[in-house]
Amino acid sequence: MSDQVQQRYSFSVLRERLSRHGRPVVNFALGEFDRSLPASLSEEVRKNSARMMRRHSSAELTDFCDAAVDYLARQYGVEIEPSAILPVPSGRSAMTALASCVLEPRNGVVVTEPGYPVFARLAAHHHARILVARLDPERDFAPRVDEISEEDADLVRLIALNYPNNPTGAVISRAVAEALEGRFASGTVLFNDAMYGPLTHEGRAHSILGKDLTGIQDYRRLELHSLSKLFPLGPLGIAFLAGSGPLIEEIRHYTDFAWSPQSSLQMRATTRSLQSVEHIAEIRQYFQERLDRLREVLVDVGFEPYPTPGGMYLLCKAPPAVGGVETPNAQAAADELLDRFDLAVVAWERPPDGYLRFSSLYSAEDLQALERLGDRLALPGR
Repeated sequence: MSDQVQQRYSFSVLRERLSRHGRPVVNFALGEFDRSLPASLSEEVRKNSARMMRRHSSAELTDFCDAAVDYLARQYGVEIEPSAILPVPSGRSAMTALASCVLEPRNGVVVTEPGYPVFARLAAHHHARILVARLDPERDFAPRVDEISEEDADLVRLIALNYPNNPTGAVISRAVAEALEGRFASGTVLFNDAMYGPLTHEGRAHSILGKDLTGIQDYRRLELHSLSKLFPLGPLGIAFLAGSGPLIEEIRHYTDFAWSPQSSLQMRATTRSLQSVEHIAEIRQYFQERLDRLREVLVDVGFEPYPTPGGMYLLCKAPPAVGGVETPNAQAAADELLDRFDLAVVAWERPPDGYLRFSSLYSAEDLQALERLGDRLALPGR
């Protein structure tokens, strides 16, 4: 695995460091979703708990796929057949299956930076060539695939996106489609991890499967969806892949021997989640309000957050100094914030830019503590 992949952030390392910090932490790095399940879904789980030990039935699979089709139509305006839906145990298992079906050694894989690092690690595991496309804040965080050489572009077998993006909050837009249009060979797999899809805060959400984004129809498109960010179902919640029929079938054949089938309760619980229109809207509003309040505090303290049309995080430019001490990069700024001010954030490095990510899963006490830090941090933007 390349140094570039190994150096990408590791939440396990961060958790270990926070556990050894020795003082209470103002935690904007990691957080816990503290909302309960809707009463109807809780009752569904309680009544059918014995079904956790049963394999799902054909009827339950049909109900799940129909609910997924309705969800995509309602959320994104996407029209798709139930046969183009594949339930998967989790996002990571879906990415693992896709990489196993598509990648061969020395294939090119485009990953974005900043972005969720799992696909880069999977590509390295398959001895593929990792091609990093930086997300440009001047272009709505669209991937700068134009910076990939023609020679490398000819090797590309798969493009791995993550919109709404973690950590930038950017969403699929016309700028993203324009960046990709005609850049890679027809038939290249275009994959989007849309795990934060329900958390689109400005206008209607877009999908790479939709007809409204032209210029990417020649790619074999596949999208990953889940409601795990909205429903704390734990192991009961499952995700699904949607997209190109032949590609879905190839992955389905792989999963027939690679995974155990989902249980009856998993299918029922996730189906009910997909149908919970009011709860999805309520949780979207919940995160919007928390992001708005966090933005106010960050600006007042002296940070410079970017616009956040999607997701549950705010991304800020890494400050050149913290508390009067120069910080030459994002990790140095994050270290200074933690070591001197007990403020935990996630650092992202992508020269020449550096970013700090703040989670909206904060406590009221942590937000108040952040407000009190303003003068002590002495940030240049204050």
